[in-house]
Amino acid sequence: MLDQAPPPPSVQAPAPAAAIPADLKAMLDAAIADGDAKTIAKMFDYAARARPDLAPALAELRTGWQAQVAARQAETDAAAQRRLADAGAFELWSGQVEFGASWSAGPTDSLGALASLDLKRDGIDWSHRLQLRGEIQDTDGVRAVERLLASWQPRYATSPKGYVFGLGQFEHDPALGYDQRYTAGLGAGWSLSSGRTLKLALEGGPAIRRTIGDGGEAQTRLAGRGTLDLGLAIGPRLDFTQRVSVFYEDGTSSGLLSAALDSKISDKLKLRLSYEYRVEEDGLRGVSTSGSVSRASLVYKL
Repeated sequence: MLDQAPPPPSVQAPAPAAAIPADLKAMLDAAIADGDAKTIAKMFDYAARARPDLAPALAELRTGWQAQVAARQAETDAAAQRRLADAGAFELWSGQVEFGASWSAGPTDSLGALASLDLKRDGIDWSHRLQLRGEIQDTDGVRAVERLLASWQPRYATSPKGYVFGLGQFEHDPALGYDQRYTAGLGAGWSLSSGRTLKLALEGGPAIRRTIGDGGEAQTRLAGRGTLDLGLAIGPRLDFTQRVSVFYEDGTSSGLLSAALDSKISDKLKLRLSYEYRVEEDGLRGVSTSGSVSRASLVYKL
C-alpha cells in the first residue's frame, strides 16, 4: 500500500485591518468637512500615534482625502485658466487710486495735491502694469512742483519667478530740468521672494530716452535701467514697500527712492505715509538737482 503524502500545511489568511472606531471616524470626518488642511493633517498624525494598530485604515482614509483635495484643486485651476483665456482685453483689471493733499501757512504758504491710478491685469502668460500719476504744489502763489507720469509695462512670464518686459513711459517735471521725457525699453525681471510676508524683485535692461528741456532742446540717448522692489508685511494691517529705480546714461543719470508705510483702515481703504527722493544729473544740459517730499494720503482698492 502506497504511503499517502502528508497534507499541505494550512495557510492562514492575514487578519483584516482593524476598522476605525465610529467616534474617531466621526472626528476625522468633521475635520475633513471643515476643510482646514493643517488641522486635518494634525488629526491624522495624532490618530496614528494614539492608535498604531489603525495605521493601514488611517492611511487609506488619508489617501482618499488627499485625492479629493487634489481633484478639487485641479478643477479650480482649470476653471481659472478658462476664465483667463476667455476674458476680453478690458476685463480682469484691478488696482488702486491714491489721493493726497498738503497745506501749510505761515512765513511761507504752500498748497499741494497728488493723485495716482495704478492698474494691473494678470493673464496666463502675459500681464500688464499701468500707472498714471500727477502732483502739483504752489508756494506763495508760484508753481514749485508740477510732475506728471504715465507708464505702461507689459510682461511675459518665462518661468514661475522670471519674466521679460517692455516699457513705455512719459514724464513731465520742470523742477528737475525737463519739460518732456519719453522712455522706451526692454528687459528682464526676477522674483527673489514672493511670499505673503516678504516680496523682493529685481529687473533691469536697456532703454532709449528722449529728453526735451524747458527751452525746447532735445536729446536722445541710450540708457541702462535697474529697479529693486521690496514689500514687507509688518503685521496683519501694516505693510511697508520700497522701490529704488535708477537710469544711467553717458554723462547723466537719474534716480528715485520711494518708501511707503500703509495702514489698513478697511478691506478697501488704507492710510499711506510715504517718502520720495529724486535726483537728476545731466552734465550735457548743465542740470544737477534733487528733491524730496514726505506726504500722507489715502489709497482706495478698486
